[in-house]
Amino acid sequence: MPSFCSFLVFEPSQAELVMSLCRCIGWNVRFIPDPSKRFKFHKHGHSEVSQPGALADFGALGVSESHGQLLVVEAERTEANNIIQLIHAAGVVIDGFPDQKVGDPSAFEIPDDASEQASIFENIFQTTGFFERFSFKAQRPVAVAMAAKAWSNKRTVYAIHKLAKSYETEAITPWSAHPRYGQIFEKHSGEFSDHVRSSIAINLAFSAIEEMKLEVKSSRERPRWLDNKKYTWNPAVLDDIASRLEKAGIDPEKTVDWVVRGDTTEVAMQPVRDRFSTYSDGQKVRDIELSIPDAIHACTYFRNSMTAHAFGKETPLLGPYEVYNVQQVARFLVLSTCGLFDVWTEDLLTETAGRKSAPAPSGVC
Repeated sequence: MPSFCSFLVFEPSQAELVMSLCRCIGWNVRFIPDPSKRFKFHKHGHSEVSQPGALADFGALGVSESHGQLLVVEAERTEANNIIQLIHAAGVVIDGFPDQKVGDPSAFEIPDDASEQASIFENIFQTTGFFERFSFKAQRPVAVAMAAKAWSNKRTVYAIHKLAKSYETEAITPWSAHPRYGQIFEKHSGEFSDHVRSSIAINLAFSAIEEMKLEVKSSRERPRWLDNKKYTWNPAVLDDIASRLEKAGIDPEKTVDWVVRGDTTEVAMQPVRDRFSTYSDGQKVRDIELSIPDAIHACTYFRNSMTAHAFGKETPLLGPYEVYNVQQVARFLVLSTCGLFDVWTEDLLTETAGRKSAPAPSGVC
């Protein structure tokens, strides 16, 4: 079976957890010492170098320091690429922002011959162009868990890839949407290419929701609203989306904060709700609290009315905050469907340690 370098580096203490996650889904993987030697791990965190020419200055390992562990996938090339690329895409979804430092996530075949391996490790992996592809993220084990959870369901796999591609098309950092910063970005742009990019990002994020079958379903015969002025839900339509949310493990009563910043210059939104978030000031921070069904409908409204078809007069009013909102709704649904919303590497490590201390039920990894 061919072996492929993933360029995914893990802290040594994470290796056992990642191996367990991969074994449970049937992936044939192993770890080798990171040949790039780009990262040093110690009890206070890690350090790294950005260029291979700086390795000599990086120095030898100190006391209690270690290099990372590199994930190697043993599979045919297409399957290896699918595994590695899905972990990469899941990482983007978890972060809610693409890592500009991470390059091509495709696999690189490693020969069986030890001397050939050594030559590649030194003369290729430690040179500009390949060295930069080696990456470490503290929360990557959660990305592995998400990829493993999604692996048996192509719709979830596609949802993860679509949402990751949405973030890679256009995104703002999650911290920049924090209410303490108010409005950081211009509400919209006058440049035509920006309108197209924002629309593509919204379409991809909404398509991720559709992949999970969590869009709101209505028709002329069964309209979404009983009252188009107050946006009163048709009980039959609301019960349907609530049922599908519950089946996916999501509480339909849960709310999300829809980010609305600055002066009232953004595109009008449906449904109209007057439930300001607890931290809103009604001026620079006008964030709204929406139920999950309301939030999904708001995403639908943007996609159906402004981005999926020929552009109208309101499409140029879309901007970074509308893109962020649709992406965040899709992100919440993807993470929740995978059972990983608000789950961190530390939680997975604690859970694994708990399972090791107790006998596992028959048939459980």
